[in-house]
Amino acid sequence: MASLVLLALYGPNSPFDVHLAATQTGVVLALTFVTLPFVVRQVQPVLMELDTSVEEAAAVLGAGNRVIWSKIVLPALLPAILSGAGLAFTRAIGEFGSVVLIGGNIPGKTQVASQYIQQQIEVDEPVNAAAISVALLVIAFVVLFLLRVVAKVQIRREGSE
Repeated sequence: MASLVLLALYGPNSPFDVHLAATQTGVVLALTFVTLPFVVRQVQPVLMELDTSVEEAAAVLGAGNRVIWSKIVLPALLPAILSGAGLAFTRAIGEFGSVVLIGGNIPGKTQVASQYIQQQIEVDEPVNAAAISVALLVIAFVVLFLLRVVAKVQIRREGSE
């Protein structure tokens, strides 16, 4: 469904005269469209629970917006941003649906791993398809494991403060 919407908005008959079909930018846009909710779902609760009194105190003491952002808000959001980015990455490496139409499946340019796997199955090379699938699975497990380790370290750090 996402690829149909993106193709309607940015394809050959774009109402905005923006043509991203069969481009790397189109693939990045499609993957961003599909994976951004993973980041939002991680960051939103942290933003909602962020204590604004700390920001106000920093402003009263003379800190500018840049300092407040870099010293107070960003450190509080960083674990959630990293977690969301990791989840988005693990989702993106196996994405097929959103890039199938907008990407064009051009080998070496816009073909993503899931499309390569499909191509290998179609040309009766299941061993190649399985190898890439296992590699993607290992990458996803490693990223998710690292997210778990970072979360545990963060919990221990917060507990000791």
